[in-house]
Amino acid sequence: MASVGVMSAAASKVAVFTGVRSSARGAARGVRTAAVPGGAAFPAKSQGRALATGPQRKAVLAIGSQKGAGFLSSSESLAVSARASVFAPEAVRGASVVVSSGGGAGPVDLVAEDVRFDMSKEGEKKRWSMIFALFCAFVLCNLDKVNMSVAIVPMAASFGWTSVEKGLVQSAFFWGYAFTQVPGGYLASKYGGKIVLFAGVMLWSFGTLIAPACANFSFTALLVSRFLVGLGEGVAPSAATGILAKGIPGSQRSKAVTATFGGLDVGSLSGLIIAPPIILFLGGWPAVFYLFGILGFIWGTWWFLCYMNDKSTDAIPTPEELAAEEARKAAGIKADPIPWGAFFTNKSFWALMAAHFTWNYFSYGLLAWLPSFLSSALNVTLTKSSFLSILPYLATVAMTLIVAPTADKLEKGGMARTNVRKLSQSLCFAGGAVALTGVAYVVNSTPPEAVTQGTVALVITLLSICFGLGAWVRTGLFCGHADLSVKYASIMLGVTNTLAAIASTLSTFFTGYFFSATGGNWALSLFIPIAVFQVFSTVIFAVLWDSNPVDFDAIQKAKTVAA
Repeated sequence: MASVGVMSAAASKVAVFTGVRSSARGAARGVRTAAVPGGAAFPAKSQGRALATGPQRKAVLAIGSQKGAGFLSSSESLAVSARASVFAPEAVRGASVVVSSGGGAGPVDLVAEDVRFDMSKEGEKKRWSMIFALFCAFVLCNLDKVNMSVAIVPMAASFGWTSVEKGLVQSAFFWGYAFTQVPGGYLASKYGGKIVLFAGVMLWSFGTLIAPACANFSFTALLVSRFLVGLGEGVAPSAATGILAKGIPGSQRSKAVTATFGGLDVGSLSGLIIAPPIILFLGGWPAVFYLFGILGFIWGTWWFLCYMNDKSTDAIPTPEELAAEEARKAAGIKADPIPWGAFFTNKSFWALMAAHFTWNYFSYGLLAWLPSFLSSALNVTLTKSSFLSILPYLATVAMTLIVAPTADKLEKGGMARTNVRKLSQSLCFAGGAVALTGVAYVVNSTPPEAVTQGTVALVITLLSICFGLGAWVRTGLFCGHADLSVKYASIMLGVTNTLAAIASTLSTFFTGYFFSATGGNWALSLFIPIAVFQVFSTVIFAVLWDSNPVDFDAIQKAKTVAA
């Protein structure tokens, strides 16, 4: 075991590292850092070099002044001795990082979390109040997505729509949603996720608010309004990922991501519960669009006043980083182009692509077809079908409360972040595949006329297990983009979510196609295809995923030079 002391170029703090282990391949293993007062680790007169005697003599001091205090790129290696060690007499707060060992993972933040972020009580309060606001935004996101699923029944009766027209109304949202995934990631990377998220919520709330007027004006106008909702919601995941990547310490990432995107599950559940009584008792189907649209503008006012321009929740740059940035601007050096090629040659990125595709094929396929399945395969009335459809989403919300603390506990207990992500995705997909295979078996072996209450209870239990395990995606897939690159997390999520949006459309279409082709077999059209995708994605993620940060810029430059 080799250990090394590293001091940042800032004189007031020193990052002390212990436990660097180099494998035979030269890749660095586990590292922990703690911020300590500069003079605590080294004599006051010798803060520019490491002074050690005995076993500590070969400890090396690495100063990253040209890259900004506390950062090493993949081209800068740390010399470590097999016997060197540096002890910090007063460790403050640790932060897990990875040290590159020659051709390593890329630029790694060597500044401790309590230096990089405001870890005071007030800072924590502000940070988590912002995360609550993000949670509320994603509750609204799925409220405005689910409202049409509920309202389309009385709307179709009122306007005399055919099944094809109903399908067009439902799919118009996904046209817009797929269109803004990559642009949303780019805008969030360039201008910041806070303002992009604000713009997205305002746009989708406007599209929701005008839906009744558009429906009464023309069918095409309604499609345009739903397209606007999709455009607005399309930028939200990338914008939120950017906010979390740049404003949340790595040690809190699992909890913050789970809390934020858990709003989607609460939104789906809430929409299915409250939309029917709103339609029945508060003015018909237009009321659900008016109410949800107004809520979006209320959220926008809250976000604009409290968080959009607030920099106190962002990572704190060091003086050296600020000086380097000013120097780059003064010299007219342009920002690095987006390293698209480096993304698509990275195996972990492909693991995210596969997982995101499968997640949306699963979640949107069941969201669209579950009520129809319960009605036709289990002889459940439409009213009871709507109630039973809520139970799996309730299981997801309940499991979400457990997922983040468990993932955090595993990581703090010594499990590598890579293994936490792999475990999370395995529970989500492999566990879900087992449950869905069980549903397929029950449905195939029980004709509709032989269905009993026990059959219904068994199917709903298996579906609830599947949806509950699905909550683990929050500490797997949805943490992965920020794990790989804080700088490009928004853009990468935009890319993977574009593929996921295509999966959403394919799942709703092919389920209906397979249902017709198999003569009405729900097992072969809905459950088995999803289970197969889940099994393959579990294997792909387990083989390809690595949470170590990646220097995509350096990889892209190397490719350019080589070409």
